[in-house]
Formats: sequence, structure tokens, C-alpha cells
Amino acid sequence: MVRRALLAALLLPGLAAAQPVLQDPPAPASPAERQRQLDAFWGRQREKEANDRFWNGPKETRRALTQDQFERWDYQRHRRQGWRSYPY
Repeated sequence: MVRRALLAALLLPGLAAAQPVLQDPPAPASPAERQRQLDAFWGRQREKEANDRFWNGPKETRRALTQDQFERWDYQRHRRQGWRSYPY
């Protein structure tokens, strides 16, 4: 019990001092500043998409299979594993 009181006496003032001071909310951005922020955001998005296309493009083109190709692939895989095909 004495330890708890000692720890509380040591920690509580430090925790109280660590509480953030309430600040006023930031002022709303001007329309020109808001437009600049949006343009910067969309520029970053376009850059991310371009990087994604650069790294994933070849894989995506290899995977561009039709439904028939997927069904044939699944049928062959099922036969290799000894499973019966759909019409049973």
C-alpha cells in the first residue's frame, strides 16, 4: 500500500504536466490554399498509380485471363488433384 502511494505521488504530477494544452482549431484554409492542397494530393495519387502500374503492370497483363481460361485452368487443376468436375 505504501508503494502504491509513493508511486502515485511520483507519477501523478508528471502525468498531469504531460496533458496537452487545449489549442484553438486551425483557421480554415483560403480557397487558393485549399486548391493547392488538393492539387498536391492528386499529384501524389497520380505518382502512386504510375509507380503501381510500373511495378505491377507485367503481372496484371499476364493475369488478364478470360472466364473460359480460368475454368479450363481450374478443371485441369482439379483433375490433377483427383477431384470430380462440376457436373458430378
